Amino acid sequence: MEEQPGGRLPLLPPDALDAEQHAVWERLTATRVRAAAGYTAALPDGRLIGPFNVMLRAPRLAAPLLEWTQAITRSGIPQDVREVVILTVAAHWQAEYALYAHTAAAERADVPAGAIAALRRGGEPSGLSAEAVVAHRLAVALVRDHHVPDDLYDEAVTTFGVETLVVLVNLIGQYLNTSALLTCFQVPAPVS
Repeated sequence: MEEQPGGRLPLLPPDALDAEQHAVWERLTATRVRAAAGYTAALPDGRLIGPFNVMLRAPRLAAPLLEWTQAITRSGIPQDVREVVILTVAAHWQAEYALYAHTAAAERADVPAGAIAALRRGGEPSGLSAEAVVAHRLAVALVRDHHVPDDLYDEAVTTFGVETLVVLVNLIGQYLNTSALLTCFQVPAPVS
């Protein structure tokens, strides 16, 4: 059976959306789709792919999730740190679309190619900034081990400060949510 771009959910055409869904579609198109560089977030006919197609199914939940996402994005986390965290979480979940999209984003953030490959495999990356190393270790501790040892916590507070650490934990939570959606609905990476 041929893999569908929406996974378990057919892609929704923009002209088939109700008013609430269309409002989310417009917001996603103006923000997430427009910001997509090096990866595909929408097809030429306007149908959204990746987690965005899933989000259209629950527009009342999507709107506050997008607010949360924008607050995290505006928090000032360095791009390399952000992308290392996202790839770490997505790899542990084997979330194909997130790995696809954030590989492109990591490349734009100057994360070394070897580190990206290691992150995608769920391995230990090398060549990262000191901050990205700490963020990766924190993400692994939360996603895989469900425990942050005191020494790692202290290092994270020293590296980022408490406020940014709170944001990093929320970024990890955001991509746990995104990865769970992608995995549940079997959303693939686009075929090149």
